[in-house]
Amino acid sequence: MDWNRADFESGAELPDGPYDAFVFATGMCCVKPVTQLSDEDFLGAVRVNCLLFVRLVREIVKRGLNSADGMKVVAVSSVSANEGWPGGVAYCASKGALSAACRALDTELSWRGVSVRAIEPRYVKTRMFDGCAGRMGVPASEARDPRELADEILKGLTR
Repeated sequence: MDWNRADFESGAELPDGPYDAFVFATGMCCVKPVTQLSDEDFLGAVRVNCLLFVRLVREIVKRGLNSADGMKVVAVSSVSANEGWPGGVAYCASKGALSAACRALDTELSWRGVSVRAIEPRYVKTRMFDGCAGRMGVPASEARDPRELADEILKGLTR
């Protein structure tokens, strides 16, 4: 199933469950020096990179759409959850919040058989990376192939 951020933000109903697994792989990268960063920029990054994930998990569990046999959840966070870079305060904070939310959700929902993990890849060759890399000061050659990330996600789902 490919259900995207626009579906969720528009209030579209979740597809019927039960869900055995899902992957949260959406995000936005706001690159601005803190002196130019507005509250709206910061909150927008947190909303997209963390709050949407928490809302999605909450709705699935609240509606009982997770499989009775358990559900594996993997959120694509970023190494930026633990590393900073100039202009990255909104992105780094939002990915840090996502990783922390995964740890808390895993603890809270484990009794329901719901496993929640964050993976924190360094750089992945995506349109978002292409748009941010120059402002981050990261050479495009440092980005890894998205297929490698897909392999990492599959490993997260089988743990």
